[in-house]
Amino acid sequence: MKVLALLSQKGGAGKTTLAVHLAVHAHLTGERVALIDIDPQRSAGDWWRAREDKVPALAECHPRHLVDALDQAAKRDIGMTILDTPPQAGPVAEMVAGLAGPSLIPCRPSPIDLRSTQRTVEIVKKAKARAGIVLNACPLARREGTEPSITREARQGVAEFDIPVAPVIISHQAALSHPTMDGRTYIEVFRDGRAAYEIGELWAWLVYMVRDADYQPSS
Repeated sequence: MKVLALLSQKGGAGKTTLAVHLAVHAHLTGERVALIDIDPQRSAGDWWRAREDKVPALAECHPRHLVDALDQAAKRDIGMTILDTPPQAGPVAEMVAGLAGPSLIPCRPSPIDLRSTQRTVEIVKKAKARAGIVLNACPLARREGTEPSITREARQGVAEFDIPVAPVIISHQAALSHPTMDGRTYIEVFRDGRAAYEIGELWAWLVYMVRDADYQPSS
C-alpha cells in the first residue's frame, strides 16, 4: 500500500482541499483509495459525511492511532492512503513523515508561506523522509502562456529547499474549497475544467514519486 501525507506547519496552506481532491481523482481513475483524517478539525471527515457516494473510503483517528488505521487500510487491500494532517504539530509531522512515502507540502505563493514551508521541509529532512512541494492557490495568469510574478518568485524560493517541486501549480479557484451540498467536489462536477486537469497532473507526478514506497502492516 502506498501512503501519501499532506504536511504543512501553517494553517490555510490547502492540505485538506488537496487531500480530498487527490483522493477523489484517484478513485475516479480506478484506484482503491482511502483518506485518513488526523486533523482535530475533521474538515475532511465533515466533507465525507456530506457525500451521498461514500467513496473514497475515509477514517478519522487521533495521530497516536495512525499506525493502527494504516494497518487496517492495508489489510483491506487499499492501494493508496492519503493522510490529512493538522498544522502546527512538529512531533506529529515528524512521525507522519516517517510513515509516509513521500509527503506532499503545499505552499501558497507568499513570503509567510515560504518561511512556513522551510520549517516543514526541515522536519521532513530530520525524519530522513522523502517529500515534494506543490505551489498551491496561485493567481491565474492574465494571459495564456504567462505566469504572475508572485508565482514565479515563489517557484524560485521553493527551489532553494533542495527537494522536488511539482512541475504543475494549483491555481486559485474558490470552487475547489467549496464542494456541492451533496459533497461532490469541483472536479467531479467539471471533469474537463482547469482544476481537474491540474489535480490530474499533480496526481501523475505523485504516482511517480511514490512508486517505490510500500507501507507494510506491522502485524
